[in-house]
Amino acid sequence: MAPISLLSLLGTAAAMKCPGSSSWIHASAEVQAMAEASCADVSEEIKARVSGGWKDPHNGGTYTLLDADDGELTLQRVTANGKFTDKMIFTLSSFHAARASCGIHACSESQGFSVKDFSTNYCNLRNLYCGSTEGCVPVKHDFETSEEEVTPSWFGGSDKDACIVKSEAETALATVSTVATPMLRQVPVGGTVEDTLGCVSNNCPMDKATLQPSAMCVLGNCTSNLAKCLFSSTCRSGVMCELGCFDLLKATDSKEDADRFVNLMDCMRTHCPGYPPSKTCVAMHCVAEAGACAFHSTCRSALECADGCVPAKYAAALAAAQQATEVVTEV
Repeated sequence: MAPISLLSLLGTAAAMKCPGSSSWIHASAEVQAMAEASCADVSEEIKARVSGGWKDPHNGGTYTLLDADDGELTLQRVTANGKFTDKMIFTLSSFHAARASCGIHACSESQGFSVKDFSTNYCNLRNLYCGSTEGCVPVKHDFETSEEEVTPSWFGGSDKDACIVKSEAETALATVSTVATPMLRQVPVGGTVEDTLGCVSNNCPMDKATLQPSAMCVLGNCTSNLAKCLFSSTCRSGVMCELGCFDLLKATDSKEDADRFVNLMDCMRTHCPGYPPSKTCVAMHCVAEAGACAFHSTCRSALECADGCVPAKYAAALAAAQQATEVVTEV
């Protein structure tokens, strides 16, 4: 094989080409590598992997060959859930030494808004040329490839281990072990979830009509936190679960229960900032609002439901509601 450092000499023959993206902010990855095979074999293997039958080991995405012309392959990959699309370009240059070698210049770019891609763009590329010695499954040609340079975008990743995920059976087994517990209770509420929900709770009041904070307020105050949440399944699931609980308030004929819930949230935001809210602070400043919610079944049900999604956020409110209930009962 030609010394890998000679790959830099291929720059004049094969400059890095990227597909571009319609999103100004997006994740990407570039790879320069040398394959111990002819470029004809490398090209044929890539085409074979994307033509059907071969399974993408990175969460089962679907590849499509968009164009192939004179040592250049343009491809697309859509995630298994159909929500995200990435495009990539492979530029191949032959290098003849003691044995045939092929220089690979490959670039992958997400086509929608993305920041942290958990090595997805890198894996888009790597999984089309990696060989059996690296745990991959070749279709026509099995060859070794040395990566000279890997350049992910800011917050992008280049973790080889992320490119081949666990089998569906292993994933299902892990899911079964946690599915019986209420959402998020098995996960310490910290990091992404805490930062995101804390930022929104402290800065953006809940609108009484939509029972959601203003989108402009969230984007203006919590953009970075929101981006982290978008890439955390735990955070996304918690927020969606929480919003689902508010449907109880929207469904009621009277707006009074929704108003009571919003008043309680506003009281905590005003008097007890920080995340999670202090139980002592809420008991001191918001017990009246908590009591007003607790004594009306729809408001109380929404509060208990939301606590099942994100317990830390509502624990203080539930404690104050219980305190108000006990005081009235004693009287």
